[in-house]
Amino acid sequence: MDFTEETKKQVREKAMFKCCLCQSLDIEIHHIEAQKDGGSNDISNAAPLCPTCHERYGNNPSKLKMITQARDNWYEMVKKMYPDNSQLNGIERISSKLDELQKNQINLDDFKETLKDFSNSMINNMTLGTAVTTASGIANTSLASISSVKLGYKVHANMVCKKCGTSVGLLIGSNNCPTCGELISG
Repeated sequence: MDFTEETKKQVREKAMFKCCLCQSLDIEIHHIEAQKDGGSNDISNAAPLCPTCHERYGNNPSKLKMITQARDNWYEMVKKMYPDNSQLNGIERISSKLDELQKNQINLDDFKETLKDFSNSMINNMTLGTAVTTASGIANTSLASISSVKLGYKVHANMVCKKCGTSVGLLIGSNNCPTCGELISG
């Protein structure tokens, strides 16, 4: 037996449809303690994990405490960020549209329109506190999409090698990709 649809809905809403570890929108509801080990199907044994985090941590018994703590911490953060659940419907719509996009049921332009509608709603209802959080998120996302940022001689951040695709958060002491040796332009 799996979690009930009601339990899955409650977990998704408590997590604002995001993974408790990486905050990705594409989540699955994970049994913290596996059913085969006596884990229950109630909400206290459920954690929202994206497929990547589910694969990486989900079947590792030594990670039970970490997943539980991450889930509880994420739930508290969500309560603080969205005290009235005002964005719940918009995020639920984005999550649903993302699922449809991944199943090729809608095209990218349809998904972009959903994101634009949600973004416009967020901007129109922005407070000083949400403006800071939103600006930080946009800045972090923008930096992550840059192939390389040169911070100084032989110092690069957010490097993605154009030749081999190696991704390095911070590269110090070299102007070359650590995997293929390609010169980094930044």
